[in-house]
Amino acid sequence: MQTALITGANSGIGLATAKALAIEKFELILLVRSEEKAKATESEILKVAPTAKMDFIIADLADFSSMKKAAEEVKSKYSKIDRLINNAGYSPVGISFTKDGYEKSFAANHLGHFILTMNLIDLLKKSPESRIINLSSAAHALGKVNRLFEKNNTKLSDMGAYGDGKLANILFTKGLAKYYKDSSITAYSVHPGVVKSNFGSDMNGFLKIGFALARPFMISVEKGAATSIYLATTDIQDLRFRNGYYFTKSKPASTMNSGITPESVEWCWQKSLEAVSEL
Repeated sequence: MQTALITGANSGIGLATAKALAIEKFELILLVRSEEKAKATESEILKVAPTAKMDFIIADLADFSSMKKAAEEVKSKYSKIDRLINNAGYSPVGISFTKDGYEKSFAANHLGHFILTMNLIDLLKKSPESRIINLSSAAHALGKVNRLFEKNNTKLSDMGAYGDGKLANILFTKGLAKYYKDSSITAYSVHPGVVKSNFGSDMNGFLKIGFALARPFMISVEKGAATSIYLATTDIQDLRFRNGYYFTKSKPASTMNSGITPESVEWCWQKSLEAVSEL
């Protein structure tokens, strides 16, 4: 049985992805923030896949120690991971910072997933063809490489901060493709589309109004999950030569940020390692 670990699987795209993979007979490891969310998620998945096998890990993506602990728990229970879907996304409502000084959405959207992924690399290597799928966004166009690791930057806007994290997701994906190209691991980043989910519902001011006005034109969570599901389930022969690519609508797409270069990929990789080096 193939094993898939999904972050943020309790709602939206993550839940839709988990349901689809349960139907495909994947064993699920689902990272959520509370026991309450775990119970509700289990109930929803069992409605569509009554025999689904699933396990829950409680963790907070913005808490680096919590993510390290979560990875250790996974390693103590499993001998391999076939799919790692770094799905969870945090949309900032005002700018706040972790105890380490990183903007909170950047910590959750990038560094938390970086910690999880790097601590699970050995389990991913043990799969004959493992895949890492990082949920990015077209909002990566708003990100700026030169501010990604700035600490306590109070000049950031909510959307700028979100764009930084989504840009880092793409740079991380390309770094994974570079560093593990000779292993069984491939990596892909995804823009799921503008999805009708709870995302953005707690934003303030004009952003909240903008999301409300756009909601009738948004796609369903099932359509938003389609590219992640495609990358998790399609034959690897159709994907291997697209290692490190950015996908949308289940097809490779062009990125929209001139800061995505081989140099910035390497810089982001090294800065991420430095940021979590004391764990």
